[in-house]
Amino acid sequence: MGVRWLGGWRRSGLALVAAVLIIGGVVTTAVYDVVDTGEERYTGQVMNRYADELSTAVSDRVIRYGETLHDLAAAVGAQSDLSSDDFARITAGLDNSRLAGAASVNFIVPATTAQVPGVQAYWRKRGASALTLRPAPRKSEHAFIVIEHVLDNSNGVIGADLMQRAQPAEALETARANGALAISPAYTLLRDQGLPARERQQSVLLAVPVYTGLGTTSRHVFAGWIVMPVRGQDFLSSELLERSQSAVQADVTEATAQGTVLSSVEPAKLVRDDSLMRERTVLVGQRRWHLTIWPTTRLIAATDRGMSRFTLAAGIALTLLLGVLTGVLAGSRGRALQQVDDATAALRLDIARRERVEAQLREREQELQRLAFHDPLTGLANRTLFYDRLTHALATHARAERMVALLFVDLDGFKQVNDQLGHQAGDAVLRTVAERLRDGLRAVDTVARFGGDEFAIILEGLTAAADARRTAERVIAELQAPIDVEGAQAQISASIGIVISGAGTDADELIREADAAMYTAKNAGKNRYVEA
Repeated sequence: MGVRWLGGWRRSGLALVAAVLIIGGVVTTAVYDVVDTGEERYTGQVMNRYADELSTAVSDRVIRYGETLHDLAAAVGAQSDLSSDDFARITAGLDNSRLAGAASVNFIVPATTAQVPGVQAYWRKRGASALTLRPAPRKSEHAFIVIEHVLDNSNGVIGADLMQRAQPAEALETARANGALAISPAYTLLRDQGLPARERQQSVLLAVPVYTGLGTTSRHVFAGWIVMPVRGQDFLSSELLERSQSAVQADVTEATAQGTVLSSVEPAKLVRDDSLMRERTVLVGQRRWHLTIWPTTRLIAATDRGMSRFTLAAGIALTLLLGVLTGVLAGSRGRALQQVDDATAALRLDIARRERVEAQLREREQELQRLAFHDPLTGLANRTLFYDRLTHALATHARAERMVALLFVDLDGFKQVNDQLGHQAGDAVLRTVAERLRDGLRAVDTVARFGGDEFAIILEGLTAAADARRTAERVIAELQAPIDVEGAQAQISASIGIVISGAGTDADELIREADAAMYTAKNAGKNRYVEA
């Protein structure tokens, strides 16, 4: 009788141990799935933020170089009789430290084959005494480098005909046709063709047309191009590393079938996880570039991706511990009860720790939500949040028959602040501008940073268009006040485009009209507003 009772008790004890192991395994697996899913979601959100940040960085860098070329084109076009000395004076402030990857800045003039001797003689008299034009064979139209300011240690290519290569020729034709910055397809610079293959970089040509007569009553006449050849890797790699904090691998390629790589950075070992790869298309200089980023071991370490594995290991260990304790209970009830109490306390501690982990994940999600809709430098709304609020305002005020005004604000003189005082000073100026815009608007209005030195303002519930004009005048006055940057005085102004909503107006149409009005204000002399 006693033997049978003992055998039954042992069998029930083994069944209890098995039940504990099964339940512990199910709970551990469930918790692991929850934590792992949270980690995956958080890391994916971080990758999205890096993808947006890097695409903005690429666009901002091209815009900055393009603004430099537009300024040079305006200065060259303003010369009544340009000489080599004039060009050297205009470009004296440019160097490779400020324009990473740039090989040179050149003035290009068009010519037919019949005009080559005359063009050569003219520019020799204008200071290019050693100029020898080398027209491309079997071409009737040419584009010669007649003045060159070399920014690196490479040999100059003055006298070369850019029409001999299809890629730079395409950029020149596009810039002239559209009157704006154009970027060529990737190619090897003429000056780099003599380098060993491993030292050559895929490069592009930035081109801006030059017109004489701008700002006068005279007819605008096309005079040539200001161009800047840049080597892709030197142009973008430092910016990609800085903006990504060396946490991701990134490639910038042409959005073509060949997908030529312009720049690539690999700061740490690649983590092969297709679900975390992110892609963006960047529109620059009337071309499309493709940005692809991948996570690295450095990013994974920084986002606590190992927490799920730790949770699984802890859960397994705890389950085995409970199983052992249950087995001990089968042999000694009193001792087992005490051990069960200890295990229960450990389980409570584990649950508390898991709750803390989940709370941390929720906090990180909230922080990422803020970063996803706000500019990290100024704290203002970013493009995504701005577009959402503009669409909502148009829909709401259309029903209430109230007006919505959109103001596009571009800072005049900001480039000079960056060039003279450095980018940290430029960032300080942007933060001060953001504070002044926020302080000068109503609580219901929205102010956003669009990137670079452009801002946008939504004025809601207006009863008259004059309210928007008074706001623009106040913004112009407030931004004219000097800004103290570590003892130095930064002076900027603002060009503003205004557009008022009308029946059937959508967000994209308002944005286009406000942007066009803002550029009209800049071309009209800056430090003013223009209403579309």
